[in-house]
Amino acid sequence: MTTDATRPRQRASGEGWSLDEHEAGDVTVFVLRGEFDLAVSAKLADLLPADPGARRIVLDMTGVEYCDSSCLQVLLRLGTRLQEAGGRFAVATTVHAVVRPIELLGLGDVMPLHPTVDAARSSWDDET
Repeated sequence: MTTDATRPRQRASGEGWSLDEHEAGDVTVFVLRGEFDLAVSAKLADLLPADPGARRIVLDMTGVEYCDSSCLQVLLRLGTRLQEAGGRFAVATTVHAVVRPIELLGLGDVMPLHPTVDAARSSWDDET
């Protein structure tokens, strides 16, 4: 049985993309699917927490087909705010269209990559 607290909530969707949110223990997981480009970046910035505090957030981007620099910038700002507040941030994906720009731009310190949400959570558990 799924409780309301753990049931995924669709926060928004547009033509070619969607963003859902759910809690997985002490981690908030945002599930992004589809194509994220300039036309989506402002909406994405509005939907993600502006002041996340010291939360633990994983972006599940395993269903992302495209992510341009405008959306990466939105995600980078979220990761930076989380780090500054003492929170944790990670990106879960093996999708080349997401992994390649993060690696090429050297964003791994702020946006660490993991193949799955569980792998991201495990990396934090291993540090304690």
